[in-house]
Amino acid sequence: MNIAVELPSGKILNIARFIALIPVNTANNISYELILEGHSAPVSLELQDAETLKKILLLDKNSVAVSQSEREIQKQLQHNKRAMTLLKQRMKRHENIPESESIQREEVFNDFKQIMDAERLPGQKLYSE
Repeated sequence: MNIAVELPSGKILNIARFIALIPVNTANNISYELILEGHSAPVSLELQDAETLKKILLLDKNSVAVSQSEREIQKQLQHNKRAMTLLKQRMKRHENIPESESIQREEVFNDFKQIMDAERLPGQKLYSE
């Protein structure tokens, strides 16, 4: 994939082949060398070109991360669709249970908690500590 970028100096680069941006300090100024895949020699960049390229690379990195996370979220939501439907149905069913059944279920759960904690050592109780 070609990703052409025009820098302020007029240079046009294919940043899909980007490998490294290396600062070069000289006595008079700071410049950069750009190393691209497939090029035998680095490309010299002025400070302004290098700053522009840094911004482009950071924006591209952030947009790729965002689009990947959005895709992952959509994929996970699609994967969980059936489970969410079942959970909604279950919640709807439990909204309409009578008070007597609710009390009975609470008693059963309390008995369960006591049995679970009776089988555990002190300091490892799940419900009573």
